[in-house]
Amino acid sequence: MSVVALTSKRVELVAVIGTVCAFAFCIGFIYPVVALSLEARGHDEAAIGLNATASGLGILIVGFLVPRIVRKFGTFGALAIGVAISIASLVAFPMFQNYWIWLFLRLVLGGSIGILFTVGEAWINAIADQETRGRTVSIYVAAMALCFGAGSGFISVIGHEGAIPFVLAGAVILVFAAPTILFRNFDRLSDGELDPSQKDGLFLSVLRQTMVLMAVVLLFGALDGVALGLLPSYALAKGVAVADASLPIAAMAFGVVVMQIPIGLFSDYVARERTLSVLLIAVVVFAAGIPYVDLVSPFGLFYMLIFGGLSFAPYTLAMAILGDRFTGQRLAAGTALFAIMWGVGSTGGPVAFGAAMESYGAEALPIGIAFLFGVTGVVSLLDRGVRRNSSSLP
Repeated sequence: MSVVALTSKRVELVAVIGTVCAFAFCIGFIYPVVALSLEARGHDEAAIGLNATASGLGILIVGFLVPRIVRKFGTFGALAIGVAISIASLVAFPMFQNYWIWLFLRLVLGGSIGILFTVGEAWINAIADQETRGRTVSIYVAAMALCFGAGSGFISVIGHEGAIPFVLAGAVILVFAAPTILFRNFDRLSDGELDPSQKDGLFLSVLRQTMVLMAVVLLFGALDGVALGLLPSYALAKGVAVADASLPIAAMAFGVVVMQIPIGLFSDYVARERTLSVLLIAVVVFAAGIPYVDLVSPFGLFYMLIFGGLSFAPYTLAMAILGDRFTGQRLAAGTALFAIMWGVGSTGGPVAFGAAMESYGAEALPIGIAFLFGVTGVVSLLDRGVRRNSSSLP
């Protein structure tokens, strides 16, 4: 590969990662802005929770449509649609005060999340080289986690009132997405026209070959929702002061950022499927030890940092393995399935774990995490994987 081509590829990668990370940053502060605005208008927790659930529903719905959108409009076109919908929905929020309109806008915003993250992650995976895919994907995941966390803290700078947060979020997305227009003719997710039978069986074919990966993403979504929604409650049940209840989450988030790149680098030199199995078993060990740790002591925070890095790394590995196995429209379909599984996990996980904690006590949280990751880890040992699939669908 020539120096010019390599430079162009790197610029393309930076442009796509920048777009997704800018969106993650904006979502990080817009979600709290919506919740605080609804609370200021007198809506109760149930109404605010329903509004938040609408985002997950939007992701689920759009997940089934993304492969068709990519086929019809191409890689850049699909990303541009996600950007346009997100900006339009963000700008529309301050124009209305009606709760039900905000609920609809949250659903639409969730749909744009589904398009942007699905197309963006598939595009990143398509650009990455086989030999360096682990580190490439890990850099993206670490950057996205960092941007989301930074966005959550940015609300203290701009506040939550008025139109400024929404307009600013739309402007940031537009500015950072603009460079991708340079690569509008680089249709990374196109591998030629599929015949009708292949189109109809695309999802099912990819799903059959990635069952373990889908289980990993389902768990990732559940853990994401549980960590944000229930870990503070678990900390309070363990006697942690209210002011310190968010510290274990902060430690986990920091672990996600600092541990992804070393794990991604490691996976470039060791079989990724094997690395994934080891990570899943490591999560089981650390989850089982949580009940015996003082969560806000220096050791406890370090422990949660390691747990956060380990428990979110399987998603990094699953994404890299998906890129190893598929190209083109199959890669787009697999990434869309990831979004669907994440949506199911992040929606159902907090509900299931919340009910378990209500029935069996706070320790149901770490025990349940250990059990689910353990089952998936055992199954992953039996998965020999399907290497890069460039053949026709069965």
